[in-house]
Amino acid sequence: MKTNNLIMSAMMALTLGGVMTSCNDFDDINNSPLTTGGDKIKPYYSLLNSIKGAQMDPYLGERLFVIEWAAAARQDGEDGYGVSIGTKNDEYYGAAFSYNANWMRDANTCINLIEEPQGTWTAHEKDFYPNLKQMARIWRVQMMAQFVDNFGPAPLNGFQGVNPEFSSEKDVYYWMLAELADAVSNINTEVAPNDDEKKNDPVFAFDAAKWKNYGISLRMRLAMRLSEADPAKAKSEFEAAVAQGSGIKTVDGTAAVQEYDGWSDWSGPMSRSWDIQSMSATMANLTTNFGGTASVDALAKYVKNTNKEEEGKENENRYAEHVKDASTYLGLKFDQHWEPNTDNPTKQFFFDGLPSKVDPRALLYYFLPGDYKNRTQTGYVSYFTNPKAPQVEKLWAKDDQNKTALATVDATYCWNGLTAGYSGDEKATTNGLVSGSDLGGYGYIGTYPALADEYRNSKNKRFFFGPWETYFLLAEAAYYAGIKASFEYNGIEDLYDAYIASEDYNRVGTSVKWSHTTEPTATSMTFKNGYTGAEETVTYEYPKAANTLYAKVAQTPALNDHLTKIITQLYIANTPYLPQENWSNHRRLGLPFWEIPTSTMSITDMKDWTKDSYKSAQSISLFVQRFKYPSSLSSSDAAGYEKAVSFLKGGVDSNLTPLWWAIGGH
Repeated sequence: MKTNNLIMSAMMALTLGGVMTSCNDFDDINNSPLTTGGDKIKPYYSLLNSIKGAQMDPYLGERLFVIEWAAAARQDGEDGYGVSIGTKNDEYYGAAFSYNANWMRDANTCINLIEEPQGTWTAHEKDFYPNLKQMARIWRVQMMAQFVDNFGPAPLNGFQGVNPEFSSEKDVYYWMLAELADAVSNINTEVAPNDDEKKNDPVFAFDAAKWKNYGISLRMRLAMRLSEADPAKAKSEFEAAVAQGSGIKTVDGTAAVQEYDGWSDWSGPMSRSWDIQSMSATMANLTTNFGGTASVDALAKYVKNTNKEEEGKENENRYAEHVKDASTYLGLKFDQHWEPNTDNPTKQFFFDGLPSKVDPRALLYYFLPGDYKNRTQTGYVSYFTNPKAPQVEKLWAKDDQNKTALATVDATYCWNGLTAGYSGDEKATTNGLVSGSDLGGYGYIGTYPALADEYRNSKNKRFFFGPWETYFLLAEAAYYAGIKASFEYNGIEDLYDAYIASEDYNRVGTSVKWSHTTEPTATSMTFKNGYTGAEETVTYEYPKAANTLYAKVAQTPALNDHLTKIITQLYIANTPYLPQENWSNHRRLGLPFWEIPTSTMSITDMKDWTKDSYKSAQSISLFVQRFKYPSSLSSSDAAGYEKAVSFLKGGVDSNLTPLWWAIGGH
């Protein structure tokens, strides 16, 4: 009975998965199990179905990857969904819960079809299938980690054809680490797949050595997650993982899957044109002045026709006339149009130009407002007959129906990010830069940098684990190697040497150079009154490390120490494809610096937030910690739901309840 159920599960999963499009190598693979006898069912079809589903179709990609993960990780400026202030969405959580469970089930089906074979194996299959089992175990852990890091306590046996029983986060993590250790140790790197098998693995084409490295690096990641909650376990597991092999350390070893255009699981998770995915203030602050690379030099690598000397010069000149020195200048201040109730050090300022220095990767990730001559931006096209969103916007007086301009701003090539919670900022409702105006704009559409087409047009590779993370996990000795791997992946390795020598502070007080650990001090900067144009000076205060969440895990917290440098680099390198990892690192360490949300409207879910919260030290209750379990769980399995909640801290099923391994969760 168990065997038959597994076969039916595999067949139904493949049937429900639909037909893959725009992917010649995969066109026929889903048909085989349904048109042949049981002895022809290939276990790797089920693993493929799990990998395929985990790419996320446009429905789930928008709801989970963009609206929840990217916003929670402060990569995306939220586009108004309010994730940073704890707003819950039962539909999205329900989808994340059920989809992720299906991916684990499909991986598990692959494992069971090997453990209980349905026919006679060929001599080659007798060598290959034991390896395939280990690969499926590694992938199953990847999916389980996604699940537990979203919700917390998880059903370890929920994907095994029995009634699920929830286990604590600690038990789940111990199980995942043991699974990886055993799976990696049982991979035979001498076994090679045949051509048919290769085309059914979009990650590594069943290259045993690459899957082994993936398992090792994944074990490092999960071990490090326990650094604060269970340091002895974290240390022993990490050291044991390193002893198993090198892990992922080269670009060609990246765990990544090619995206394809259309509406299918293979479409890019960030591909929907109506999701603008504007840059956040967190990202803007981290990347401004960071690395010492001249903005115009970095942009020259991304613009069209740079191989033509005349047009290349024209591009350089067009950017150059907008460049301003962000190390001494903060921009335009609009204190009537943004609330001050946040610890964002650049609150109420709009940088009216292109900073002279920006991390070069960020200029690749994000499209500059008005940069249509050199790049396209899908998100703007869907809102306007003319696919060029306006950059000029008004800021008007409150309750002024005529929208009389108190100021007018041209945001062309300007580098700014949306402060967390901006959608509840009452003053911003009269601020055309974020709310739109009678000039025909839609606020931040056209006035703020937004995710570039290179990550939206379904032509890229979505990565699950890059080589830079392995190096950063290995810490100081590999710090520079991690940066170099990220630069190589983005094709800008020629900028590496100057970048790593930089002692310039970004907006939150972190520099790149490893030996430069001097903490920044308050400095005098200029700005312009956004209403009068008058130049003024202000003492710029970098965030105080003692007031950040990092202070809860570091004995002597500093925002330019080695750990801050490592996590800041990892955060930038993981953008845009690993938002969940960026979110998890912040939950675990409070790094890199994220500002407290701003709002004057009711924040019903974030009970501890007040308009004066920013005046005190940061609290975990002001940052989203997890997904609330969907109502579908409590209604279908009340006992399971109650047990799951009992494992949560305080027994509270809330978005603000910290997970066991996070700050305040243990």
